[in-house]
Amino acid sequence: MKKRIILLASFLAVVMLFAGTIEAQATRVAVIGFEAADSSWFESSTRQREILEFIREEFTDRLADVEDYTVLSSTRTQDLLYELNARPGRRPSHSIMNQLRGRTNSDLFAYGSIDRIEINEQDEFKIGPVRFSEAELTVELSLEMIDARNPNSSDTFIGIGQVSHTGLNIVDSEGDRIRLQAFDDDALERTISQAIDNLIADITGETVDEEEPAERTVEAQVISIVGDRLVINKGHSDGLEIDQIANIVRYTDGGDSSLTIGTAFVDEVDSNSASIVLESINRRPQVGDYVYITVGEQVRTPESDRDPIRVVDTRNFRIEILDADLSGNRVTISGEATAKSNNVDLRVLLSSTEFFDHESNRTQMTGKRVSIGGWSQSSSGTPSITETFRRNETREISWSFTNVPANADRLARVTLWLETEYEGNISLDFRDLEL
Repeated sequence: MKKRIILLASFLAVVMLFAGTIEAQATRVAVIGFEAADSSWFESSTRQREILEFIREEFTDRLADVEDYTVLSSTRTQDLLYELNARPGRRPSHSIMNQLRGRTNSDLFAYGSIDRIEINEQDEFKIGPVRFSEAELTVELSLEMIDARNPNSSDTFIGIGQVSHTGLNIVDSEGDRIRLQAFDDDALERTISQAIDNLIADITGETVDEEEPAERTVEAQVISIVGDRLVINKGHSDGLEIDQIANIVRYTDGGDSSLTIGTAFVDEVDSNSASIVLESINRRPQVGDYVYITVGEQVRTPESDRDPIRVVDTRNFRIEILDADLSGNRVTISGEATAKSNNVDLRVLLSSTEFFDHESNRTQMTGKRVSIGGWSQSSSGTPSITETFRRNETREISWSFTNVPANADRLARVTLWLETEYEGNISLDFRDLEL
C-alpha cells in the first residue's frame, strides 16, 4: 500500500510538471503584414508601402511585449515571404501559409488591414490649393489571428486611434477627396500607433488607460540662423522641450508644393523662442522655413559605438555581450551567440526581479523580455526562450526590461541569465554597466 502511494505521488508529480511545461509554452506568432482598404488615402504607392511597413513593424514589436506570445521578427518573416513568392499587401494563399508554418513552426499568423482613415477639420487657412488645418485624424485597424494548421479558422480584432494635429497639410485634388502629403506622415503614424495600442488591448482583453491630452504638432518658423543653429518663434510656453525632434519644411510655388529640408533637435528653450541644431539636411535652411515639432514622447536618442562588454566561452557556445542601450525607460542588453557544435540548445532567460539603478537604488524590473534571433518572449515572471543552433551559426540575443530612470547613464548592478546543456545555468553579473 505504501509503495502504491509513493508511485501515485510520483505519477502526480510528473503530470503536474508536464502540465506546467505545457502551460509555460508561449503561442508562436508570425506577423505576415497589413493591407489598405483604399489606396487613395496616400499620395503615392511608395508612401502606402512605407506606412504599411511601419504598421507591421510596430505591431510586431508591441505584440512581442505581450506575455504568452513568442513573436517572429519582422525581418525574418518578410525574408521567408519573399522566398515563398508571397505578394506584399495581399493575404497569402493557404499553400504559402502551410509552407510558412513548416518553416517557422508558428501557431498563428497575424494579418491585418487599414479599414478607415478619416480627417475631421476643426480650423483652417488656405494658400493656393493647399489648406493648413487643425484636424482630428482617425485610423481604424482590423487584424485576423489565423490558425496556422487551419487557415480557414481565425479570430478578428479591432483597434481605433484618434489624434488632433495642428499644421496638417491637406490637398483637395479630387473634389472632396482628402489626401495626406508625405511630411504629414508623422501625424498619421502617431494615430496608427494609438490604434495599435487599442488593437493589442482587444487581443489581450485588457483596457487601455485613458491617454493624456492628445499629442500635437507645433508649427514654428525660422526667424534667424546662427551657424548650425536655427532660432524659431515658439518656445516653452508652446510645449517645447530640449531634445525634441524637429522636421524642417519649405513651401514653394505659392504653397503648391513643399521641400523637406531636413531634421534637427531642440537645443535651448526660452519662454517664446527656441534654438534647434541641425542633425541631417537635404538643403540649406533659410529664414522663413517652417518647423514642425511633435509635443509628446518623440525625443532624440544619440547613437554610440562600443567595444564588446563581455565575452563568455562555454563548451558549445561563444557569447559576446555587445551593447546596453536605454530608450525611454527600457534598457536592452544585447549581444551575439555563436555555436561551436552542431544541434546545440541555448536558453536565454531573465529570472532576476530587481536591478540597481545609476544611484544604486534597488529597483523592481518590469516589462521583461528576452530574444534569440528573430524570436522574442515577454513575461512578468521569467521570460525564457530556447533555440537550437547549428555549428558556426551566429544569432543575436538580448535581455530587456523597463522601469529604468530616463536619466540613467549606467546600471550599478544587474544580473542576466543563460542556460546550456553542458554548463546548466550561467549568471552574468554586471556592475557599473554603462548605457
